[in-house]
Order: sequence, then C-alpha cells, then structure tokens
Amino acid sequence: MMKLDKKAFAIQSFEEAADHQKQYKSLSEEEKGDVFLHLMQAAYGFVGSDWPKMDKDYFEVRTLIKDGSTS
Repeated sequence: MMKLDKKAFAIQSFEEAADHQKQYKSLSEEEKGDVFLHLMQAAYGFVGSDWPKMDKDYFEVRTLIKDGSTS
C-alpha cells in the first residue's frame, strides 16, 4: 500500500498556489474525476486498489411517508 508522505511539500507563494486553480479549471470533467479519485485514494489510504465497498450494516431502510402524510 502506498502511503502519503505528509512531510513532503513545496513552499509556494500565494500567486503560485493560485495558479493551481487555473490548471484544474482547464481540465475536462473526466480528468477532474481522475484527480478527485486519486486524491480520495491518497487521503483514505487505498491508492492503487479498488474503491472500498460501503458497509451497509450501519444503515436501514425506513419509510418517510406514514398514512399519506410526510410528517
């Protein structure tokens, strides 16, 4: 498993950091999705593996409408 090195970073000016927004705005929707997926994988520690399945044991299905009313 690949780990995120939290000590590795680049010192930037505010102007350099602001330029990243221009780069992301120029990406296609598919490229933005790929960047998002990679950042989520790095943040949650599963880079290079499939997105984990949701544990549905903590959820239940309930009806919001009772006797024809919503309250």
